[in-house]
Amino acid sequence: FVPLDGLENAVTDLLQSIHHDMFLAAKKLLDEKTYVATDYDDFKRIMAEIPGLIKAMWRGDESCEDVIKEQTSATSRCAPFQQERLSDVCVCGGGKAKKMIVWSKAY
Repeated sequence: FVPLDGLENAVTDLLQSIHHDMFLAAKKLLDEKTYVATDYDDFKRIMAEIPGLIKAMWRGDESCEDVIKEQTSATSRCAPFQQERLSDVCVCGGGKAKKMIVWSKAY
């Protein structure tokens, strides 16, 4: 006989363990499928050959984003709160980069 309190604690512990393991698996996959591009040739190559996300610097110009979308089908996904300085140059056409953006295609 297992007391009800003991069963409730066991279920709670199991659910927390499952949640933790699922989070770690998702984080590992995200890390493995996120690439860095510091120039446009790398950006286009990665986007064409490897499914996933690309971190790249961007100057914040909408026309630059339009070029990327037209040529690679990729769009900006987010500008992380914790910015990384991958380079000082925008991946698309140069110019001074303002922030790091995560790019991807819709699959």
